Amino acid sequence: MNNQTTSLKDRTLDQQCTVTRPGVSNIAASYAVELLVALLQHPHKELAPAYYANSREQQKLEAQVPEGLLGILPHSIRGMLCNYENILPATQKFAQCIACSERVLDAYRKEGHAFLFKTFETAKYLEDLTGISEFKRLNSEIIDFDDDKFEFSDDEDD
Repeated sequence: MNNQTTSLKDRTLDQQCTVTRPGVSNIAASYAVELLVALLQHPHKELAPAYYANSREQQKLEAQVPEGLLGILPHSIRGMLCNYENILPATQKFAQCIACSERVLDAYRKEGHAFLFKTFETAKYLEDLTGISEFKRLNSEIIDFDDDKFEFSDDEDD
């Protein structure tokens, strides 16, 4: 008997495996606790800067590592269980981010709860506010090339 709604075919390993899921959840929970404690102890609290460095420039940046009392405070942790490795990916803020862009933060500061209610009513509000709608519109435009307007030479010397 095969029930399509309970199939594990298209699920990730942590959703399929009853051994992986409990192990990974404990690892994630322990990181969450460590990050929360580090955040609470950091002088800048929730405004703590992200730690990031290029491997080539790591020696140059060692003196500039933003540390709190308990060390660095990464904004993201990616782990690979296959080789017991963690990486700390970080990038610069995306100007059109629907979570932390200046437009979103300014609107929240000005409007408060009214801003939140607008975002809850429609997802399009944040897209319009940040400029994502314009990106989508530009992305959907198709550039039409007319091959007849271009001259192609049959000579290989040209």
